[in-house]
Amino acid sequence: MVFSLFEGSRHVNHFATEQDVAEELFALLSEARVIYLQDVIADGKRYNRYVNDFVNSHRYINCNDAVCRNCHEMNIHIVKGLLHDCAGLVKKFFTADTFSFEDCMRLKWKYDFYESSPGSPGADNPAHTPPLSFGCNFSREQMKGIAACATAFHLFCVSTLCIEDMEALFSCREDFSIRVNNVRHVAVMFDALLENRLIEPYWQSVLDKGRFLVSKDGKSYVSASSLSTALSIARIKKTAVANGIRKAIAGLKE
Repeated sequence: MVFSLFEGSRHVNHFATEQDVAEELFALLSEARVIYLQDVIADGKRYNRYVNDFVNSHRYINCNDAVCRNCHEMNIHIVKGLLHDCAGLVKKFFTADTFSFEDCMRLKWKYDFYESSPGSPGADNPAHTPPLSFGCNFSREQMKGIAACATAFHLFCVSTLCIEDMEALFSCREDFSIRVNNVRHVAVMFDALLENRLIEPYWQSVLDKGRFLVSKDGKSYVSASSLSTALSIARIKKTAVANGIRKAIAGLKE
């Protein structure tokens, strides 16, 4: 077994085989998964900050052997590339029930394929996957209005919601997700945007595919079916909060 920084792993001094290198990559990605689920999904940490913090805190090993240091540097390079360039793919693997050594190797293979053959067809190839979009083009003032609405009605679980959060959400930034305080109220906001012709009808699918919304408990992403159900209930059981959200969104066109 390879020398490892990770708690619970066997402690051996050097990389001896290619299997050792692969096992360290698995250890790195396994820890990255644990930290992702805690810091990003549960605690709402920004994805790009999580990536930078993880990579920077795992750059060095306590070994002066050149081969070992080079192997570790290569693995860190792979991890950084995966987390930065293939965020959507990583999230699918990291949010699955388990993450095995075989999953690690599949993830690495997909990354190698993506890097070496950017023109080849495939589900993870951006050249063949249309970018997600709500079909919106908000002005700065409209974005301020959306952020103000979300803040006033406590739509999201953040201490201080800023315009940049809403810009990331509505631009479908790949590394962005945000915890929802009340799915029904968020669904009402998006429905109101649609009613005012500020976004396209497929907003539920975009939110689902992009995994932009995280449940309040931080344990799962909000699906299109959950949004649809929440909206149906909101239309039946009208509340002052829902009416306030719709009024605020309608004011964006004034």
